[in-house]
Amino acid sequence: MFQFLKHLFDTDFVPHGRCFLGRQDVLWLHAGSDVAITLAYYSIPLILVYFIRKRRDIPFTRMFLMFGVFIFACGTTHLLEVWTLWVPVYRLAGVVKLITAATSIATAAVLFPVVPKALALPSLEESNKKLLQMTSALKRSNRDLEQFGYIVSHDLQEPLRMVASYVQLLKRRYSGRLDADADEYIRFVVEGATRMQRQIDDLLAYSRLSTQARPFAPCDCNAVLAATLASLQMAIKESGAVITNQALPVVLADATQLGMILQNLIGNAIKFHGPEPPRIHLGTLKNGQEWVFSVTDNGIGIDAQYADQVFVMFKRLNDRDFPGNGIGLAVCKSIVERHGGRIWFESRPHQGTTFYFSYPLRPVDQAETTAAQIPEQAAAV
Repeated sequence: MFQFLKHLFDTDFVPHGRCFLGRQDVLWLHAGSDVAITLAYYSIPLILVYFIRKRRDIPFTRMFLMFGVFIFACGTTHLLEVWTLWVPVYRLAGVVKLITAATSIATAAVLFPVVPKALALPSLEESNKKLLQMTSALKRSNRDLEQFGYIVSHDLQEPLRMVASYVQLLKRRYSGRLDADADEYIRFVVEGATRMQRQIDDLLAYSRLSTQARPFAPCDCNAVLAATLASLQMAIKESGAVITNQALPVVLADATQLGMILQNLIGNAIKFHGPEPPRIHLGTLKNGQEWVFSVTDNGIGIDAQYADQVFVMFKRLNDRDFPGNGIGLAVCKSIVERHGGRIWFESRPHQGTTFYFSYPLRPVDQAETTAAQIPEQAAAV
C-alpha cells in the first residue's frame, strides 16, 4: 500500500489523449464535456449546503450532506478524466473512483431507511387541506369572538348597570344610617360593579381590534402623535409632564390603532410616574428592515421578574395603587403583531422604563420623509 501511494502521481503510462490518434476535434469534445460535467457536479453540493443552512427545519440533513459529498466526488472523477488526457496519473484517478464508489455505497445505505420516512410526510395537497381547515377554524373563532362582544355589550352590561345604579342609590339613601361595616360593604359593591363595567368595556374594545380594523394606509406619525397629546392634555397638565419627541417617519399603518399604541404607552408613562414630574421622550430609528419606536420615561419602572406578565390581558402589577384594568399593553401587543411588528421593554425599578415597538418597512417607508432626514425637535408640553 505504501509503495502504491508513493507512486500515486507517477506518469509512467500513456496519456489517455493518445487514444484519439491526433484527432483534436474528438479530444476537445471529450475535454469540454468533462469540464462542463465537473462544473455542474461541483455546483450541486454548494446549492445543497445553501439550502440546508437556510431551511434548518427540513429533516434528513444527513442524507443531503452525504448526497452532496457523492456528487462532489463524481465531479472530481470527471475532472481527472480531463487531466489524464495529457497527464497519465491513472493511480490517482483510480483512488478517486474508489472514494466515489465508497461514498455512493454509503449514500445508498443512508437513503434506504429514509425513503419510508419521506413517503410518510404529508403531501402538499394534504398540507394545504390542513391549512384551509385551520383557516376556517380561525374564521369561526373570530365570528365567535364578535358574537361574544355583542353579548357582552348588550346582554351583560344592562343588568350590571342596573345593579350598580341600585347599589349607588342604596349608598346615597342609607349612608351614615347603618353601621360602619354596612357602609364599607356598600362601598365594596359599588367599586366592584364599576370596575366590572370598565372591564367589560375594555374587553369589548379588545375584541374589536381585528373586526373593526382599517386597511393600512400612509400614516404621518407626527400627526398621530399630535392628536394623541391633545387627547391626553388634561393628564399632562395635572401631572406636569414634559414630553419631547424626534420627528417621526411616515409608515404604512392603521392610523387609529397607531394612536391607541401611543396613547397607552404615553398614558402609562404619565400614570406610573415617581415623585418627580413625568419626563417622556418618543424616539425612532430605522433598524434594518423595520422602524423601531421607543417611549422612554423616568417613572417607577418594572421589575424584571414581571417581564412575562406585562402584556397579559387584565394582569396588573400595581393592583390598588393606580387606576386601570391592565388591558392597555395587551391592546398594544395585539396591534403591533397585526402590523407584523414586535413589542418589548427595558426597565429597572425606580429608574424608568423604555417601551419599544417595531413596524416592518413597507414601500411607503422608503419615501424621502424619514426620521434621519428631519431635524430632531423637542416640544415641552
